[in-house]
Amino acid sequence: MIRDEVDRMVRAIREAQDRLASPEMTEALLPALNVAYFLLDGHGPNFEDYLAAFRGTSLPFLGSFSNGEEFDAWLKAHFVPPPTGTVQLAEERCTLGYSRSSGHPLLLRLPPVEDLRRPGGVEGENRLWLALDKAHAVLSSSSEDLEGLHSAALALHFIHEAGCARDFARFLTHLDEPLPPLCSFATREEAEAWLRKHPSPPNGASVQVGEEVLTVGHQRERDQRLLVRFPKLEELDDVTDEEFEEK
Repeated sequence: MIRDEVDRMVRAIREAQDRLASPEMTEALLPALNVAYFLLDGHGPNFEDYLAAFRGTSLPFLGSFSNGEEFDAWLKAHFVPPPTGTVQLAEERCTLGYSRSSGHPLLLRLPPVEDLRRPGGVEGENRLWLALDKAHAVLSSSSEDLEGLHSAALALHFIHEAGCARDFARFLTHLDEPLPPLCSFATREEAEAWLRKHPSPPNGASVQVGEEVLTVGHQRERDQRLLVRFPKLEELDDVTDEEFEEK
């Protein structure tokens, strides 16, 4: 699902950039465009629930709490197995997600509809607000494009709520560079222990284990997460050379 949402978001923002035909607006919309790609780096499951709750799609309702202390007490008793769904905390609607690195729960506040195109945090600059408003105006005749635009705007709220604003800012600055490993471990055993304890390990993220970089993979047949080592390019070249020499 997240891949479909990303495609919808990207199509909408690019269509808005084409219709606005302004270098200034094109540049201003870049955070709304590139947030889609940022979500693919292990943030997808949390955002899927966040988007589903915003749209009113069926998610389990976990309860109402008058304050943070009451919610924290409930969470301590219900964290294993980890729940997924929505909660009402005082006057705010939230979804329950998980930190990519630690696996600890994250309470993600849902913005009111009227605030959808008013992202907070680093992304909430005036020129982005203006660009989102202009994009909304030029896409208003297409319900599919508007839905994609709304998803992109909601993704900017999500980045702020999930505490990823600094990572996202770095992502925008270094688009052509690989993201740094999510976590670092001294041994493979430590990495495996982290993977076992994580309630929603970020598929596709990389971790540093000693001198090696491993990737979090998913074995579908067993529904099991595992750490995968991809060979370096020079290792592939060595294998190819050896094969030719044998022939």
